Amino acid sequence: MHTADWSVERLKEEIAALGARGLSREEFFAELSPRLRRGLDNDASCWHTLDPQTRLLTSDQSQDLVDRGIYTAEAVGAAGEVIIRSEYLKVDPNGFAELATRRVPVGILAVATRGKPESSARYREILAPSGIPHELRAAFVLRGRVWGAVHIARRAASGPFTQRDADVLAQVAPLIAEGIRGSLRFDAARRVSGPEAPGLIVLDPAGEVELLTPPALPLLSILGGRDFDPDRGALPASVQALAAFVRNQAAPTEGGNVVTAPGQAGWVTLHASRPDAGDRVAIVIEAATGPRAATVRLEAHGATAREREVATLIAQGLSNSEIADLLVVSPHTVRDHVKSLFEKLGVTSRQELVARVFFDEYLPEFVRQTPLTSHGRFETDT
Repeated sequence: MHTADWSVERLKEEIAALGARGLSREEFFAELSPRLRRGLDNDASCWHTLDPQTRLLTSDQSQDLVDRGIYTAEAVGAAGEVIIRSEYLKVDPNGFAELATRRVPVGILAVATRGKPESSARYREILAPSGIPHELRAAFVLRGRVWGAVHIARRAASGPFTQRDADVLAQVAPLIAEGIRGSLRFDAARRVSGPEAPGLIVLDPAGEVELLTPPALPLLSILGGRDFDPDRGALPASVQALAAFVRNQAAPTEGGNVVTAPGQAGWVTLHASRPDAGDRVAIVIEAATGPRAATVRLEAHGATAREREVATLIAQGLSNSEIADLLVVSPHTVRDHVKSLFEKLGVTSRQELVARVFFDEYLPEFVRQTPLTSHGRFETDT
């Protein structure tokens, strides 16, 4: 295997620039794969988005596995479903939800299994049979919320991943998380649909409004303190200032193009990018807080508010003691909540609980490729 062409700093610059372009999720991942390969040798990668609330998979981008000859276009979907099911229905090292809880959310399968990858069900069922026995994984976390994850593969002939590879991935992970978060915002803004649709403003090089979608109007009114009139109203100062900053920016910086501004009826988040090589600026504008968690579905099973919290934390891969620390209750109390959830849902294990409450809801939407909101959840969620 050849030596990586780019230094870590060059790779970080490339990923930051890519994330600032306002690409769709598919475009972002498609362009990210070859860039990452320039700084971290690998044979193929598969990218995912995760629901930040439950840490469950919401989409995948597996085209690189096809392009690189790991799977055929016909076989890649079936392989992906095996990975998804193994992620939640079996206890296996380096699960994405578990990685998201680590201080450094990166893991090498051979290291996690102490040199015995065959002890992993994922290795036995999918990696070894597919000719990609070496695996490096990461979760992409931004300010405590996980937005995506990646599986990076090497064939046997390419050799195992090293600590240096894991360190490179750890250094660029926050930038990738920022790029995924941005891609979801721009995807949702372009569709202008669903319960959480943000607004989109495109300014020409002179700073004049070139495009303004309807959901942007009430949010601009919140920022400006009065009803916004697109025909005669000046854009709020926060929008103009962010546009000027991005237009004059020599190079994108991590998190530098996102601001949260106060308004009369709450806070509003602005995410700006330059969609092309010119001085046009695109700004996604949305309310800073999301809707109720998707886990309100648990209400149908008679779960209490505290039990719904516990169920969500179980889906995130937390142990009873970790849940107790987070909720500031005793481990005994958590055990009582878990027992009650098992009884109400008619399940006997944590894996079965996740499958019953979350997985059976998520997998059909995942397979149908249901569009995601800017908050990383399926648009059908309430």
